[in-house]
Amino acid sequence: MSNQHLNSSRYEKRDKKRKTNIVLNTLIGIVLVLIFVIGPQLILGANQNEKTAKYNEQPDIQVASEENKAEEENPDTDKEENQKENQDKNTEDGSEEAKQKETDENMDQKEGTESEEEDSFDEATITEGDPESGIAETIESSGWEPIGTSQSEPHSANYTKGSQDWNEMTKALSYATGIPESDMIIWYLGNNGGPNDAAGTISPKDQSVKYKVYITWVENEGWMPTKIEKLQ
Repeated sequence: MSNQHLNSSRYEKRDKKRKTNIVLNTLIGIVLVLIFVIGPQLILGANQNEKTAKYNEQPDIQVASEENKAEEENPDTDKEENQKENQDKNTEDGSEEAKQKETDENMDQKEGTESEEEDSFDEATITEGDPESGIAETIESSGWEPIGTSQSEPHSANYTKGSQDWNEMTKALSYATGIPESDMIIWYLGNNGGPNDAAGTISPKDQSVKYKVYITWVENEGWMPTKIEKLQ
C-alpha cells in the first residue's frame, strides 16, 4: 500500500512537470512565431520610414546645393547689382547737382548782369522815349570815358568781325550797358554816319532787353559811349 501510494505520487509529479513543459514550449513557440512574423515587418517598416525621411530631406539638400552652386558661380552678382544701383543713384544725384549748379550759375550771371547794368547807369540821365519811335528810354552819362586802345593813329574804323577794332568796339558796348561780352548778342555793329562814329544793337543772351549803343572814337584813347537807347 505504501509503495503504490509512492508510485502514484511520483507519477503525478512527472505528469504535472510534463504539462508544465508543454505549456512553456507552447509559449516559446508562440513567441518565436511572433518574432518571425512581426519582426521582419517592424524592420521593413523602420527601413521604409528611414527612406521616406531621407527622400523628404533630399529636396532641401538639393535646393541648398543649387543655391550654393549659384553663389559659387556668381559670387559678385549681388556686389555688381549694388554697385550698379549706387552708380545709377550717383549718376542721378550728379545730374541733379549739375542742373542745380547750372541754374545757380545762370541766376548769378543774370543777377550780375543786372547789377552791372544798374551800376553803369548810376550817373546817367534817363529820358523816356516817344512810344511811337520804338524807343523806351534814352540814356546819357557824363561819366563815360574811352575804354583805351592798342591801335596807333591815324585810326580807320574796321567793322570786320574779329578785328582789333571790332573787339574794342565790343568792349565799349559792354562797358556802356553792363552786359558781359560772354553774355552778349550783337545784332548789328557798323558805321553811324561818320568815320569816327559807330552804333551797335545788342542784348543779353536771354533777350530780356535790347539796346542801341552809340560810340565815338577818341584819338589815342579808343572808343567811348555817347548815348544808349533802350528799345521797346
